[in-house]
Order: sequence, then structure tokens, then C-alpha cells
Amino acid sequence: MKISDKYYFYDKKELKMLKKVLENKQLSGTSNFIDDYEKNLCNFFKSKYSVALSSGTAAIQTALFSLNIKRGDKVIVSSICPSMSVVPIIALGAIPVFCDTNEDDFGLNINDLKKIIDSKTKAAIEVPMWGYPTNVFRLRNFLKKYKIPLILDLAQAHGTKYKEKYLSNYGDISCFSTHDKKILSTGEGGFTLTNNRKYFEKMQSYIKFGNMNGRNFGLNFKLGSLQAGIGINRIKFINKQIKLRTSNAKYILKKIKNKKIKEFKVMEKSSPNYYALLLEIKQGLCFNFINYLEKNNIPSDIKKYKFKVLYEYSLFKKYKRACQNSKKLSQKITTIPVHPGLNKLELDYIVRVINNFT
Repeated sequence: MKISDKYYFYDKKELKMLKKVLENKQLSGTSNFIDDYEKNLCNFFKSKYSVALSSGTAAIQTALFSLNIKRGDKVIVSSICPSMSVVPIIALGAIPVFCDTNEDDFGLNINDLKKIIDSKTKAAIEVPMWGYPTNVFRLRNFLKKYKIPLILDLAQAHGTKYKEKYLSNYGDISCFSTHDKKILSTGEGGFTLTNNRKYFEKMQSYIKFGNMNGRNFGLNFKLGSLQAGIGINRIKFINKQIKLRTSNAKYILKKIKNKKIKEFKVMEKSSPNYYALLLEIKQGLCFNFINYLEKNNIPSDIKKYKFKVLYEYSLFKKYKRACQNSKKLSQKITTIPVHPGLNKLELDYIVRVINNFT
């Protein structure tokens, strides 16, 4: 049996929405459908302002620009996150400063933060990987003491909660991707959320060539109205998707009898969205386990994306800082698909393969 890590959402009502957008004839990022999409995002995530964008990476770059990040400024970011979280920092001429994570979650480590914050530090980016919550409440309060804004890269964390609130409620600006594999997908796309009007207005200007006024700098990061139409229809399915993913994850976890394998720690008072099920493997066995899964046609993001601390890649080598927690974390975890496209036979197969690992 071959397990797919790809799940492409589809709802028949989307055809009606696309027809409606096409009949409107306004397909650019200035269409009224963009406004409707942004309002729907605000309503769902309980945010004052939203900006729809062409990608999740564009969302991060736009967020950084709205915080006046300039050449030579420093932006703190996890050493164990996707490269897409870091490239926008470099694109603006700023300097990414890698921070170690906690021992048992992807949150920025407070003790390491104290070592690296200086007068040039202008922002910090938290990245809750695979939709597993981090203590954004504690991090936000710590950064406030230094007047450092918090950007949350929630590309994989649509609907993830901490203390009954969406993680986006804790960031100064939260950034999302709506790429095909995401829980809210528009094919390509992204969006930002904020409660700060000043940031919102600057982001709106930046993605529209600085409002083309000849004074303000900007780029074209607008989302097209066809994607917005799809997004409007799909927002109402976010909770259903999370419910199905959670059900699949719990089904697998309940049946795992292998003592070498357990779920990655979930913080108290929080709930993952189960973008993927994250498993923690007994020390020294992770590499073997991932290869074993691959031989049995169960994919792993760890192997697929060559997951490791970022400073081990040549692109980021010059920003290297030893981050021991992050390195250990990267060497003891793997992912398992739990998307709604999986049936009971496939879930049982995954359980059987895991339990047979020695």
C-alpha cells in the first residue's frame, strides 16, 4: 500500500463562486472579491485587519516591511524552520539571527533570546511547525519588554489554538500561506492578520506598488480575485478539516503499541491542527525509522525536505550559531500524513507498519 502525503480539497460550490468571479470580469487584486475574502478572514480568525497576498513568503516580506525593517537590521528567527521563513529577511537586506528552540517544542528559547537581542534587533519570527502550538503568550510578553514586534509565521498552523484562541491573536502580525497542501488552500497565495491599523495600511500600500504615488516603495504582491473566490468558499471548511485530521491522528495514536514511538509533546491548554502528525522516536532510532517508513511507502517531511537546522545549508552558513536544542529536535522527529483523504484501511496500514518497527 502507498500512502500519499498530498490532499487536494474540493467542493462543488466552488464552481459557482468561480463563475460569479468571472462574470464580474474583475480578475485583478483590486476586485471587490479581495475585500470580501479579507473580511471573511478577519471574521474567522477574530482579527481587525487582513491583507490577501500572492504567497506566504510575500506575506512575511510584507510584514517585515511594515515594521520598517531595513538593511543591517537584525531579525531573530528559529534555526529549525523552513527556509521560506528566512529568505524574506535577507531579501530586505536585513540579517537573520538564528535562535535556539526549546528542548521539547519549536518555540524560541527565552534564555537564548536574552543572549542575542541587541540594539539592532527589530523583530522576531516564531514558526509553529506542522501546526503544533508554541507558547506564543510567554514569548509575546517577553519581547514586549524590549519593544520588539512579534511576527508569527503560521503557514502550517491554520486554526491551531493556545488557551482557546487562535495563535494569530498573539502576534503583532501573523502570516499565512494558502498553498495547495495547506488547510486553507487557494492554490497559490497567502495573507496577513493584524490588529494594528498602521501596520495594515503600510502592508496594503506595499503590495500595490506603494499605492503608485511616486513617494512610497512597493511591489506587486496582490492576490488575484479567482483565488480569493476559492478562499471565500473554503474558509467555512477549516474547522471541518481540522476535526477530520484530529480524528485520524487520534485513531493512529490510540492504536500505536510500539514503546519506541510516541506523539511529539503537545503543550497544555493548546490544540494542534494536525497539518501532520508529529512523532517522537526513541533516541538513536529516528533515521532508521524514517527509512523504514519510506520502504513501506509512508512519506516523511523530514526526509522529503531534508529537514535539519538551517545553518547547515550553504545558503545560510554565514549566519551560523550553535543551536543544540534545535539540532537534537531535528534528529528525533518525523511526520505521518493524517489528512482527510486517508481511509480506514490506510490508517490501519500506518498503525501496523509503526507497530512492526523494531
